[in-house]
Formats: sequence, structure tokens, C-alpha cells
Amino acid sequence: MKKLLAFSSVLALIAGTAQAEMNFNRIASFATPDNMPSGEDRSHETSAEIIAATPDGMTLVYTDIPLEALGLIDITDPANPASLGNIALQGEPTSVAIIGNNAFAGVNTSQSYTVPSGHLAVLDIATREIIGTCDLGGQPDSIAAAKDGSFIAVAMENERDEDAGDGRTGQMPAGFVVLLPTAEAGIDCEGKKVVEMTGLAEISPEDPEPEFVDINSLGETVVTLQENNHIAVVNKEGEVIANFSAGSVDLKNIDIPEERAVTFEGEQLGRLREPDAVKWLDDDHFVIANEGDMDGGSRGWTILNKDGTVVYESGTSFEYAVAEIGHYPEKRSGNKGVEPESVEIATYDGTPLIFIGAEHASVVGVYDATDPKNPVLKQLLPSGIGPEGYVAIPQRNLLVSANEVDLVEDGGTRAHVMVFERAEGEAQYPMLTSKGLSEPNGVPVNWGAISGQVADPEQPGILYAVNGLCGWLLHCKRFLWSRWSVSTVVCPAC
Repeated sequence: MKKLLAFSSVLALIAGTAQAEMNFNRIASFATPDNMPSGEDRSHETSAEIIAATPDGMTLVYTDIPLEALGLIDITDPANPASLGNIALQGEPTSVAIIGNNAFAGVNTSQSYTVPSGHLAVLDIATREIIGTCDLGGQPDSIAAAKDGSFIAVAMENERDEDAGDGRTGQMPAGFVVLLPTAEAGIDCEGKKVVEMTGLAEISPEDPEPEFVDINSLGETVVTLQENNHIAVVNKEGEVIANFSAGSVDLKNIDIPEERAVTFEGEQLGRLREPDAVKWLDDDHFVIANEGDMDGGSRGWTILNKDGTVVYESGTSFEYAVAEIGHYPEKRSGNKGVEPESVEIATYDGTPLIFIGAEHASVVGVYDATDPKNPVLKQLLPSGIGPEGYVAIPQRNLLVSANEVDLVEDGGTRAHVMVFERAEGEAQYPMLTSKGLSEPNGVPVNWGAISGQVADPEQPGILYAVNGLCGWLLHCKRFLWSRWSVSTVVCPAC
């Protein structure tokens, strides 16, 4: 039975005589197989997971786990990225950070979950040579460089075997954090500080699994313990100066059943945040992406004070915005929704921006964080499949994403590094959106797999489209005579 939904939508754009708005648009992509030498088998799986840029913003360095290598890309001309080849490592690179002309990579050499091992490798970017290594005493995950270049922080996850013990924590050995001073030769292994994380969390206090680290200008390292749903702050002397639960969120009107349909009708009360990535917004606040793992994943992101106070919680707003542009991944609904995983933060022309990457929605949200209590979503950018890491290069008005999924076995898209440029002009994406429409309970109209469409002959900017078995009316975001369309329409739904 069909029903009619009547609504009004007004979208306006400042006239052409006013100052043009700054927007990010994708200008280039680089397929990771292009870093393979001539003659090498390009059918081998590759990846781009965590990515960093040299201080001048001209060279990118990313981790490629399948190839056990660091990949380098020349972006002197950002619209035409050029291959600089791969640098082989003796193990799987888990993360990378850059100080001056040196790249520091965490390398996992574990032979088993019960006997984890790994080291920190130092690469001279100019000569492409490994100039030093330092044993870490376990399996590293994220690493971060102090802003003054004085030390490296490493999250030693010692991850659990998800096929053992019902996939729960409580599998030894426990994880910890390592602080390593830098030196002229790259790294000072003798100055290593081991910071224990055991006994902090309410969930599996005996088995902390540090996931992600970042360092503020005070030399304080914030650490997420994802599976433990906990956060700690460590000073440069290696002392835990704060620790607290990451907390939970009450989620209502979310899609839960994996039924090949998106129905925002379910709820998950007390859903643990279980944050993955974390980045300092300033010396007192940091941002977490609440991807989830064992028991959680609150589908959004949060700004917290370093004393544990919640300053901002996105709730379902990010997920809803992603649904409006047709990127909602229904197959993940019962677990993590759009799965926000990565965070990047930088200031462009005086405006602090937060970038939130949604791994399974292949999209990144761009937020203006001028007011940390009320961030404003400015854009949603299309990324490659499985965006894992981002690096902002504000001095060149660039943003770069590393997209880890390689569909070579299925004959599909290869893993990519993508470059976005911030400049005056209209945002080129999304081209279609259901923004302004809503279901009777106020949730957004989700859509995808458009199979038929026709424009309204009398109302420019309005498009009638077939979404699978259901017809919806969508806004077609087309720039018309320096202004958006103004429409009042009737939407047929099924």
C-alpha cells in the first residue's frame, strides 16, 4: 500500500558576488600496485592502511601489510601522484610516523598470539635505507611522534586470538605502551620506557589491549584500550596521569537486523563506545572514533576532556548523514553500522577541522570544530573501499586517505591512496542526497543501488529515482544559476 509524504525543502547558496566557500574535492588517486617494480606480479594483494607525510608535504609514506613494506608516493604535483616504490621490511608494518627525514614504522614479527614480537624500524626517506631497529618486546599497533620530535609512543597491543576463548579478552600476554626517545641515529633504544596498562580498566583489567596513541604539545600520550572500553593519558615521564572508562551511548532509531533493508527502528541502550582511533584536538581535548569490537561500537564519535568529561557526542547524527548520501552499509547494521574508525585533525586557514573516516561506508565526514561543544558537519567525501588512515597537509590545502581493501581476487578495485584538495568552489560530492526528506518517525530516507531515475520537468533540482523495489524522491544537488532549487514536493513511498 502506498502512502504520500508531503514536505518542503529550502536550500540556498550565497550569491556569486559574495566570497566563495572553501570545499574539499578529490583530485587524484594512486593504486598501490603501481608502486611495484616493473615485472613484478601485480596480481599480488597490496594495501594502504596507515599513512603519513613528510614535513614539506611532498612525500607520502604508507604501510602495506600484504607486501610487508612501506610504500612511498611523490605528491609534488598532488593531482598527479608518482610512484617512489616500496621499501621491504622484516615483518608486517602496523603504523608509521615521520620526524624530519626519518619514517618510524611499527613492525609485527609475531609467530603466534601467545608469543608476540615486534620492533620499531627507522627509515631514511632520502636514501630509502633502514638505518636502525629497536626491539619492542611484543606486538605493536599504533605509533605516534611527539610534536617536538623528541620521542615515539607505541601502543603494544599483543592482540588476542579471536578464534580462541570465544574471542574474548583475558588472553595473555597483556599489552602495554612504549615510549622511545629519538636520537641523531634515529632512535635511542636504551632509553625505552615501558608503561604498564594492567589494572586500569573495569573490563579485563588483567589483559589491556592498547589500540591507538596520539601525543599533544605537552608531550602527553592519550591511549585507547578498545576492547577494554578504556582510555589512559600518560605523561612524557611514562606516568599514567589519568584513566577512565570510554563510557556508553543510548542508541535509538538505528538499523539492526541484517535483512537487506534499512529500517531505522531498533535500539541499543548502553552501547559501549569501544574507541579505535584517537587524536588530540588541543592540549585538553581529544576525539575518539567509536568503531567497537567485542561488545560495542556506538556508530559515532566523541570529544572528551582529558579528565574524562564528555564535551560532545555525535550519537546517530553521523550515521544518518551517511545514509542520506546512499553510503549506509546494511550488512554491518547488527554490529557497528557505518563503523567510524579513523580520526584526523588539522587547522586550515584558522579553522580547526575534524575528519571522521567510516570504514565500511567508504566515506569521511569533515567537521568544523571551531566550537568543540557543537561541531558542524561541512562535507562528506567519498573515499576508496575500507578507508583506514588519513593525513592532513594543511599547508598545501590537502587531505589524503589510505584505503586498505584490495579486491584483486574478485577482479575489482585495487587498494588506493586518494588525494583531496581544499579550494574555492562547489563541493562535487555527493551528487545525490535525500537530505530534507524523512520517514514518519523522523529518521532519514536511506537509499542505494539506483536503478532508474527521471527528472521533474517543472522543478529543477528534483529527481525521482527507483531504489531497489521502492521509489523515493531525492534531491539532485546541481548548481543552477548561482543558487539551489527551492521546492515543495510530494514523495511516493512504499
